[in-house]
Amino acid sequence: FSPVSITMVLSALAVVYINNEETVAQGEQQMAQAYQMWKIDDASASVGMTIAMSLANGLVMVSVICLMTFAIVLLYKYECMKCLIGYMMLCSTTLLGFLGGHMYWVAIQLYRLPVDKLSYYLGLWNFAVVGVVAIFLGQGVPKFVTQGYLIATSVIMSWHLDYFDEYTTWALLFMLAMYDLCAVLTPCGPLKSLVNLMFRYYSP
Repeated sequence: FSPVSITMVLSALAVVYINNEETVAQGEQQMAQAYQMWKIDDASASVGMTIAMSLANGLVMVSVICLMTFAIVLLYKYECMKCLIGYMMLCSTTLLGFLGGHMYWVAIQLYRLPVDKLSYYLGLWNFAVVGVVAIFLGQGVPKFVTQGYLIATSVIMSWHLDYFDEYTTWALLFMLAMYDLCAVLTPCGPLKSLVNLMFRYYSP
């Protein structure tokens, strides 16, 4: 099995088995409060209005991603590598520690796992720290450990993104697809600029 197929299978299993109706409802409410500028209510809004608000929410989220990508390009261009690496390490720590901890907490509540608070927090601390070391400071770390943490990162992110409502999910996928095309294929695309900068940086 390739890492991509393993990630897809584990993400699907996590979405199905680390959830119930109550956690899904709570997750949708939290995601709506955190990421949606316009609240979508299927009961009161028409289909056209719901689609329009979903596209607008997707556009806002993709715009933030675009701005952050340009910020990364600027940091790379002006060789602010310590700031860039620090930012990426902070993001990975947050994802593995906080989002991974939330996923683990839902699993504990759902399956009534016998875990005390001290073990829970120590486990999350070690999981996040070892993950950051394995991903960014890979010297002396086995390759399968680094790959395992990268897969875990993808699974945790997929599990949280599943909490978007159906309309927002499809709208966000559409907006991300359009953004990726523009970011890679257009002359001023941030991803294309980042690839060109990396090629110049690492070329002999």
